[in-house]
Amino acid sequence: MNASKFIKKPRQYKKRGFSAGAQLKMILKSFPNVKVLRYKGSSFSIITELTPTTLSKEYQIKIDFDKYDGVKVYVIGEVLKVAKNRSKLPHVYSHSEQRLCLYSPSKEEWNREKLIVSTIIPWTSDWLFYYELWIPNGVWFGGGHDEYREN
Repeated sequence: MNASKFIKKPRQYKKRGFSAGAQLKMILKSFPNVKVLRYKGSSFSIITELTPTTLSKEYQIKIDFDKYDGVKVYVIGEVLKVAKNRSKLPHVYSHSEQRLCLYSPSKEEWNREKLIVSTIIPWTSDWLFYYELWIPNGVWFGGGHDEYREN
């Protein structure tokens, strides 16, 4: 008699990541002044302000999260300057939308099992810091895959 058919195998649970509600709750805990534009089931859209350094200006940021689609981050409320020797913003998915490129999906640097408040928001602040360094000479010091990096 084969005993293995009577022994239950442990269930294989698919990692589902944090819900939109859990993500939003953690963001609001750290950033109580966040404006919630929309929250519905598996998605939300918020606006917050970030100041990358004490000498920096304040930037208005919009974060769209969908549990199944991922996270998108935009600088809103102003048109970001472009360095004089460049024609477009560095390290963005969309120059016109000012949608920031904060991580490489192919390298799995971010997934829905990570909290936005401890990854995406600090990475956005870092992007803004490197953006401010980029303005004077058009060299991107923030890493990633950009033609404006220093060689």
